[in-house]
Amino acid sequence: MAGPEQRTLPREMFSGIRENISPTITAAAVVLTTVSVILLATMEALRRRNERLKGGA
Repeated sequence: MAGPEQRTLPREMFSGIRENISPTITAAAVVLTTVSVILLATMEALRRRNERLKGGA
C-alpha cells in the first residue's frame, strides 16, 4: 500500500519496462523470481520430509 507520491518496487518495475528495459529492473525481477522459486522448493521439500517422517513412525 502506498500513496500516489510513493513509488513501490512493482510500480517502478512496470514504469521501467514501459519506458525502457533497465538492467536494474531486470536484475530485481530475476532476484525476486529466484527467491520465490527457492522458497517454494524449500517448502515442498519440508512438506515431503514431514510426510515421510509421519508415515515411517
